[in-house]
Amino acid sequence: MIRITKAFKFEMAHALYGYDGLCKNIHGHSYRLWVTIRGEIKNKKKHRKDGMVMDFDVIKKIIKLEIIE
Repeated sequence: MIRITKAFKFEMAHALYGYDGLCKNIHGHSYRLWVTIRGEIKNKKKHRKDGMVMDFDVIKKIIKLEIIE
């Protein structure tokens, strides 16, 4: 069993309309997200994903669709 971790950074903005404090104006926040996958290493000689748990590109697509968008 092995773990791999991919770090993501993204920005978001919002405003609290009708609020009388500083958050009434549009402003942003920076976020960091670490995603860790645990699994068995693929052990198929001459397979393009031999030695991988999961392709980072697959992780990036899932995070973009489910979290960032």
